[in-house]
Amino acid sequence: FNNLAYAGFYTWQTRLPTRPDFEFDLVAGIRPTFDKLSFDLGVLYYFYPNEQPLILGGTQYTTRNTDYIEYAGKVLYQATPELAIGANVFFAPNYLGQHTNGTYASGTIAYTLPATWLSFLPEAYAGGFSISGEGGHYFLGAAKTSATGFIPFDLPSYNYGNVGVSWAYKNLLVDLRFHTTDLSPTQCFNLTSDPKGILRGTGRSDWCSDAVIGSIRWQASTTNPGVYAEPGGFLNIFR
Repeated sequence: FNNLAYAGFYTWQTRLPTRPDFEFDLVAGIRPTFDKLSFDLGVLYYFYPNEQPLILGGTQYTTRNTDYIEYAGKVLYQATPELAIGANVFFAPNYLGQHTNGTYASGTIAYTLPATWLSFLPEAYAGGFSISGEGGHYFLGAAKTSATGFIPFDLPSYNYGNVGVSWAYKNLLVDLRFHTTDLSPTQCFNLTSDPKGILRGTGRSDWCSDAVIGSIRWQASTTNPGVYAEPGGFLNIFR
């Protein structure tokens, strides 16, 4: 409706300790715009079909169902034609099926490089380069599931950040990005229940280590698809 409302779905191949077949996301939201200020208010339902609890040595390490709903709000200020500054808040009342709240708040900045800076490239390709970054904090409460014996277990809150460079050409988007958190290997294990940490008897995980991730995406439409257009990070845990 005049580019105000949107709805859609995404599917992802994912690896979780509960071994779902894949991840399926349903999304909907609105995008009101006022001059240089734009908002994006959305809701997303994460669905992981055919999950199985992780049970090793007779001990259950994960909940049986990690499906959950998340509400989100974004605001973006286009300070100049090249510079955009934003703020985001995501809230999940039942984060990853853990029966606890999960709130993520972050700030973003993006700068589109002038084509004149890249005059050594063909004119058709010199535009569309941008650098961007995000810094935020995930606030997590105490899980209380069948895996914890319904005894509250504090999940570690953590800082998250990313910085990268993107190139957009018509419907093609190429992105190279560095992701980082301040989670220790033990905190990472407590948050993810990485099976390797169980089998090795270390209670540690390297799933939350720094990572450089490259992606190539082709969109059927160049219209901005909404608040969840570019989910960042790792398994929806590091956003």
